[in-house]
Amino acid sequence: MRTFLICLISLLLPVASLWARNDGHTELLSAKAIAFAENAAGNFPGQYAIQVARSPKLPPLKPGKVTFDADRMSKQEPLGRFFVVFRVYVDGILAATTRVEMQGTWSGSLYQAKAALPRKTVITESELEAIAFEGVPPAGAMKELSKDIRLRQPMPIGKILTQMDIEPIPLINAADRVRVTLKNGALNITSEAVAKSNGSIGDRVRLEMDGSKKLVQAVVTGPCEAVIDVRGSKGLQN
Repeated sequence: MRTFLICLISLLLPVASLWARNDGHTELLSAKAIAFAENAAGNFPGQYAIQVARSPKLPPLKPGKVTFDADRMSKQEPLGRFFVVFRVYVDGILAATTRVEMQGTWSGSLYQAKAALPRKTVITESELEAIAFEGVPPAGAMKELSKDIRLRQPMPIGKILTQMDIEPIPLINAADRVRVTLKNGALNITSEAVAKSNGSIGDRVRLEMDGSKKLVQAVVTGPCEAVIDVRGSKGLQN
């Protein structure tokens, strides 16, 4: 029995020593994960508080210089529970991949409706009030107000404004008369058409050219204005 225990201990010692060496890298890995997430947070307004939710674990690694390379984050914005994936190298050779479980919260101003607002209300600061928020905001919460937006659906009083609530204000609506510029190199020809769909700046809309029942696609360039690049166009539609 004693001989068996000695053999078992001799087999486990190398693995235990590897884990001991790996434990020294967890603090570095955690710090790198926080730095990576904080760098991603810099693309968004407001303040983020990011921490490691669970101490990372590494598989047994061969002796050598261990380095970590952050690969990706499970979310674009570091909010709520998420993780950062790392590639683990030993002496410059990829040895494993691992991930660090993270937790993120946000503080700043969000916007809520001062009163019940009907669909298609043009959103300005006068319809909303800024409120201080700390925690995990509702999905798609608007942290900054964009210009030329309106409500896609009615909004009850006190509701926090989100991306799902809004849409760009159309510069062309179906049945509008539209001034169309047809471009073919240096040659520009202006014509008139009737819109068959809605569109905001940069959108493609369907137009029925005057004197023709055929439809064309044009890019919205302004209020009731659109352009067709003849060289890049697929032409008329039946």
